[in-house]
Order: sequence, then C-alpha cells, then structure tokens
Amino acid sequence: MPFSDPSFPVVNPNPTVDDCVKAMRWRDYFFVGGSFAGTWAYGYIFGKPARMPTASTASAIGLTFATFAVLQDTRARLMGYRENSTEVSKYGMHPDQPSLQAMAKLLQTNEDRARFPIATGSASPSTKPEIHWRNYN
Repeated sequence: MPFSDPSFPVVNPNPTVDDCVKAMRWRDYFFVGGSFAGTWAYGYIFGKPARMPTASTASAIGLTFATFAVLQDTRARLMGYRENSTEVSKYGMHPDQPSLQAMAKLLQTNEDRARFPIATGSASPSTKPEIHWRNYN
C-alpha cells in the first residue's frame, strides 16, 4: 500500500474474494441478475436455430462478466479507489492509511526503484546511447 494514492479511506488494503463477496451492495446483486437475464434474453432472441443452448451460453458469459465487474468494483471500494462510505461505516477504516507526504518523501529517495525500475537490456551504448539530459529543457 505505500505506492497507492486512494481518494477515499482504505477499508482493506488487500481484500480477498470472500471479503469482496461479503461487501457486495444491493446494486451489485441487481447488476449480476440483470446481466444474467439480459444476456439470456439476447441469446434466446438471436439464437434461432438452437435457442436454448445459445441462451444458456450467453447467460453463462453474462454471469461471468457481471461477476468479474462486481468483484472489481467491490475491491476498488474496499481499497479506497471508489466511494466507500457504506463500507467504512460497516467495517471501519484500516489503521494504516497511506499519506501523501510519506509517498513524496519515498519518491525523492533511492527507494523508488521498486516503483520505477531501471531497464537493463542487452543493448550496447553504440546502438542505444545514453541520454544527455542537459539537452532537454
């Protein structure tokens, strides 16, 4: 969590799938159900020679999409990247909240190599010369 800069309070910096499922809102359940029903109807309407197999396949694809989308949204709320006032009131804030001052200090030191690593390729200086930064203003 030291390199993240969430806009909202962090509830869980590393949520599991179980945490995300437990933190689902009614909106998420309606999204999954609507996607499932909508893709089933789409498969039934446009799958004329074999309506039921096409509808079943389309609904499986729609359920998979909706599940991934809801888990991604819930994970973002728990990590503080989306509005999460409901989760904060229900679960509370994580004790270790990221601070922008600590992140700015970390980026000024040599410890920022984990976030911005130096690429070490097999190109020699004759094919890829070093950049002279004095030429860039």
